Amino acid sequence: MIRGLVLSFAVLTGFACAANAQYLMMPDSTNNRLVLFDPNNGSVVNPNYFALAGGTQIHALQVGNEIWVSEQTGDRVSRWDLFGTSLGAISGGLDNIRGMGLIGSTVYVTNAGTANGAPGNAVVMYDTSGNGLGSFSTVGLAPSPFGVLAYGRGMLVSSSSANDDIHEFDLAGNSQGTFHNSTSLNFVEQMNYAHDGNILAGAFSSPSGVYWLNYNTGEIVSSFAASGVRGVYQLGNGNVMWTNSSGAWVYDINSQQSTQVYAGGGRYIDFLVIPAPGSVVLLGLAGLVAFRRRRG
Repeated sequence: MIRGLVLSFAVLTGFACAANAQYLMMPDSTNNRLVLFDPNNGSVVNPNYFALAGGTQIHALQVGNEIWVSEQTGDRVSRWDLFGTSLGAISGGLDNIRGMGLIGSTVYVTNAGTANGAPGNAVVMYDTSGNGLGSFSTVGLAPSPFGVLAYGRGMLVSSSSANDDIHEFDLAGNSQGTFHNSTSLNFVEQMNYAHDGNILAGAFSSPSGVYWLNYNTGEIVSSFAASGVRGVYQLGNGNVMWTNSSGAWVYDINSQQSTQVYAGGGRYIDFLVIPAPGSVVLLGLAGLVAFRRRRG
């Protein structure tokens, strides 16, 4: 399945050329820098790809030929080109922001505060040029939202607070019901797709760990214990990279042990492609997964 997704990703984005560079990227919110990893085995490729602004960075997301970085205490989304040149920031109407998601041509940003004219517990929407498209409330559904993942014809939104650990919304923000809510999962931060098509969820609070959730039902399929999980991503070799306040770790599926691969302020993990000259980014990987699921 994952090979088909990667092949389609290459075709749709024009990234079939071997000259394109592919990485995983993670903001280090302790040292204010972007870190690059090998997407196959999780080894560090560049521990300081470029310096980030302050503001407790949570999520670095590729948006076309830019990298957008959410700043939780900075109350803004800083924008960079693919090589670290600042392109300014989206600010105003944001407070205590966390994870983001690119679905189609819309960027969804999770928001929890009300300062700066922000809407409180909500998901704020922007087009890929940074123009505001409004917001939708997650109050009573996924309060204190932390992450967004393209899902079916809509999205999943994770939460640090009751009611739901993960709630489903359509693209306009209408509730589609609970995806997962149980005492076995608590304070979900990043979500991602596993190789088997199920959902990976990083649970920050006890019982902290990485969970596989059934794509259709949201039920727990399997899990492993890990401390204070923030970010999660399944590597090309099948092992799982996860992050916490100490840095980035790789969980070996066979030995069932985690090894630290980077020390720093670990946050969300996302895919980065630096294209060869003439290539154009059309879709993010998460958006492509949702596109493929809608198609088939």
